[in-house]
Amino acid sequence: MALLAKLIYLRMVWGMVPVNRFQIFLRGLTVCCPNCGGRQIFRTWFRLHYRCPHCSLKLTRTEGFYLGAMVWNYGLTVFGCFPVLIALYLAGAYSSTILGVLCVAVGVLLPPLIYPWAWSLWLMSYYLALPHELPANAADDGSVDEDE
Repeated sequence: MALLAKLIYLRMVWGMVPVNRFQIFLRGLTVCCPNCGGRQIFRTWFRLHYRCPHCSLKLTRTEGFYLGAMVWNYGLTVFGCFPVLIALYLAGAYSSTILGVLCVAVGVLLPPLIYPWAWSLWLMSYYLALPHELPANAADDGSVDEDE
């Protein structure tokens, strides 16, 4: 009965219910807010909202928080695409000159293209590790302080 009361309280006051790790994972893959599932966490392709327009979750927590998104962007580029290009080169699909051109092209063009997904994956990683920091998962006593 206490869980039902908490769900009703969260729905009435905040308009949200607790979020589990699977929901956080799916929301990260689909570039949605990890707290409410709102789809407009970006103002433009390269501009993340400071807070979610739907639930007011603070998306950029502190200075340096963007470094996690940079790591995801770099990791997806280096460990996701370059091994494929090198494997195709080793299989004899193209010459070393073409490999160099493709690597430079991928290294320059791919990071801007995957920027929103890198941010979303970083938010997903953060909240998968610390799901209790989401306002939807906070205790009724308000123990989560988003402005830290």
